[in-house]
Amino acid sequence: MKKIFLVLMAGFLTAGTAFAAEKNTTSASDSGPQQMLDFNLDGYGTNGRKTWDVQGAQMDMEGDDVKISDITAHLYGEKENMVLTADHGHFDRQTGTVYLKDNVRAVTDSGATLTTNSLNWAQKDQLITTDDLVNITRGDLTATAKGISARPDVKVAKFEKDVVLTLEEQKKAQGGKSPQEGGALTAGKMVITCDGPMELNYEKSTAIFEKNVKVEGDAEQGTMIADKMTVYFNQAAKQIDKMVAEGNVKIIRGENISYSEGAVFTAADKRLVLTGRPKLIMFSGGGKDVSPGGQRTGQKLP
Repeated sequence: MKKIFLVLMAGFLTAGTAFAAEKNTTSASDSGPQQMLDFNLDGYGTNGRKTWDVQGAQMDMEGDDVKISDITAHLYGEKENMVLTADHGHFDRQTGTVYLKDNVRAVTDSGATLTTNSLNWAQKDQLITTDDLVNITRGDLTATAKGISARPDVKVAKFEKDVVLTLEEQKKAQGGKSPQEGGALTAGKMVITCDGPMELNYEKSTAIFEKNVKVEGDAEQGTMIADKMTVYFNQAAKQIDKMVAEGNVKIIRGENISYSEGAVFTAADKRLVLTGRPKLIMFSGGGKDVSPGGQRTGQKLP
């Protein structure tokens, strides 16, 4: 095994890819399996701008399959970059796809962190996907699910199944001034679950949940259940601005329960609007009051 330095330009692996390997290489024959240590792959776009690179401790090449260990990859986006690390993976020279597995971790410039056991990175489509359990955190928001497809900056993502989103909220103290008025803040937590899918768009500050959606907050917020729900976030204030629930809506606050086909909750005024022949079941003392069917809007929460 001899020490060499090789640079094989674009076309060795895929179009627009440059390859460099250092230190050691072994080869059974010119066309047979090859092994290289301490290497890096560089990818360039059509305009000649570097769009990604992959570094690794060891690479085994045979045919179109390139196996890699101790991987560190950098994705250079137009607005944001990402660093990917994994214990193992392989690179398909035909499709230009990198398959990462074991302790996969991705971190973006804006602070989003993704962890999973496997991840596929399609360079051509600029898409990362996995069927495994995945966890994404960004500031006060954490989302977990089984399966995801997302842009490399993770600002737009589709979570496939068994979704759990947790939002650590900041709220004004009971009876106090708003944060804009210099009032004190208290910590709160809201957890939203659904069977999936869930589409999270961090750029638009929205999340759309589907199938058996359940929102659980503190005693004041109660629990909301629906077939579908769209949530609007206020990133600066670290809280939810509005929730729009659709289909078989059920809201539970203590012993009081309401049913409707739709509901809109706005956090600024704590106003809940029920639509589609709502029914309210309210407990007061030892009695029970069941509202008749009909439209009732403008219910002000205490």
